[in-house]
Amino acid sequence: MKCLIVLAALIALAACAPAGDGDIAVRNLDIDHAGLVDGSYSFSYDQSDNHKRSESASLKTVKNFDNEDVPALAITGQYEFVDPDGKRYLVKYTADENGFNPVITEQ
Repeated sequence: MKCLIVLAALIALAACAPAGDGDIAVRNLDIDHAGLVDGSYSFSYDQSDNHKRSESASLKTVKNFDNEDVPALAITGQYEFVDPDGKRYLVKYTADENGFNPVITEQ
C-alpha cells in the first residue's frame, strides 16, 4: 500500500512537470523514497533538466471541528526548477492543518 502511495505521488509530480519542447529527454538522476505503516513517507529526486524535489510527511495529532484528537499528516518539502529564461527558483512549502504555505525565492 505504501509503495502505491509513493508511486501515485511520483506520477502526479510527473504530470505536473513543465512540458518540454519535445526534443529533450529528461532522465531521473537520483530517486529515493520510503514509506512507513503509519502513513508517513519521504521521497526525493533529481532530474537531468535541473529539476529537484524532496518531500517528507509525518503523522501528528490535531483537533477536528468537534475538538476530538484525530491523526493528520504534516508535510514539508521543496522543489527547484529552471524557467525558460534560465532563472532558477526554489519553492519551500509546508502543508498541514493550516493549509498549503509556499515560500518562493529566486536563486
